[in-house]
Amino acid sequence: MIIFVAKTQETMRRHYFRNPMIWLLRVRHRRGYGVHSPFAFGFITGVIYQRWPYYAYAELARLHPWWVRLLHLRPMRCCRLLFRLANYAEAHTVCLVGATATELEYVRAAVPSADIRCGQAADIKPADFVLVAAEDISAAQEVVGQMPLHGMLVVEGIHDSDAHLTIWQNIKGDAHAGVTFDLYDYGIVFFDQRLTKQHYVVNF
Repeated sequence: MIIFVAKTQETMRRHYFRNPMIWLLRVRHRRGYGVHSPFAFGFITGVIYQRWPYYAYAELARLHPWWVRLLHLRPMRCCRLLFRLANYAEAHTVCLVGATATELEYVRAAVPSADIRCGQAADIKPADFVLVAAEDISAAQEVVGQMPLHGMLVVEGIHDSDAHLTIWQNIKGDAHAGVTFDLYDYGIVFFDQRLTKQHYVVNF
């Protein structure tokens, strides 16, 4: 099951380009460098940094303005990441909360057989895959303790403000949270307690 709480169009427009300073500060965290966990390394290289053209990419590219496609700007890169995450989760039920039409199409293409539902932030429930928008980041804390062991939580905008970063730190420190990944734009949390609890910074 996927519950998707997505960003507004205004937020998407603020992220066409990555701040060069952020990239420089995170350059040593690229492509799994220094990661020794087989699970984390496989996830970073096989999902986050996966560059192979998925079957739906060509068709989905039409959803972006031509200049976004031409320059391969961040809105398209982020949507493709969400596609890969949803595909990795192999979810059966999808709930999109506040999603843009473009994000909806990417998730639908990633899990075409899933039952897709739409709602509001108050509709967030524990599921196999949960994505919480920056605008609703406080809701992420409410669902952490209810997530299944095989679940994945994706939190957007974890570095947007000091308040957002505090919420992300609280989520990482929650006893139910296991392996976590900080992509700057997104925070990703796994809940499988068989994996050693550890935090990874990734220069996505």
